[in-house]
Amino acid sequence: MHGPSHFTQQSGKRRWAAAALLSLGLAAACGESPAEKPPHRWPAEAVIRFSATSTLHDFGGTLPAQPFQLILSNNTWTAEADVRAGLMATAETKRDRNMHAMIDTNSYPVLHGTVSAAPIPGPAGTNAVLSLKIRSQETALPVRVTHWLETDSDIQFHAAWDVSLKQYGLKPPSVLGFIRVGDTVRLEADVTVHKNVSLPGDPSKKP
Repeated sequence: MHGPSHFTQQSGKRRWAAAALLSLGLAAACGESPAEKPPHRWPAEAVIRFSATSTLHDFGGTLPAQPFQLILSNNTWTAEADVRAGLMATAETKRDRNMHAMIDTNSYPVLHGTVSAAPIPGPAGTNAVLSLKIRSQETALPVRVTHWLETDSDIQFHAAWDVSLKQYGLKPPSVLGFIRVGDTVRLEADVTVHKNVSLPGDPSKKP
């Protein structure tokens, strides 16, 4: 036969189990999971490299993205950034003028890119989708994200994608009538996120 202490222990276990189930039920009703962490919003910067081909020789250049924010939430990241198209520059002034004229940087000074809820890559990297707006046209492009490295102070990663000029209705410029630029432009971005800088409105910072 079981003594009073046994029944007291069983009753206590049942009450604990009931309380645990109630907590899980309340979390589910609120749309939350016990494992979920609050999202973080941090300032970020990126250096973008572009490269293209021509019938004479290949060329390329670099330009900075405007300061932007990256949101880290539930093992995904989201970011959107602008690039000043007029800052695109190579080693040749005339080629730069042709490139700016092709994009019409006076009428469309900003290129805009967005990545939404992309998975955090593992050691082998991962694929994501970049919504890139050039002039008045926005297109979803596949982007490869690699070299994700997170420390206590920052996050760094590399992204690479291709852009077809024809896809955006852009005609590659020619030089002297016979030197022609290829249709595909390769773009790569090295991104740095500053975790030690808090932003106003960061949802992870509770008053």
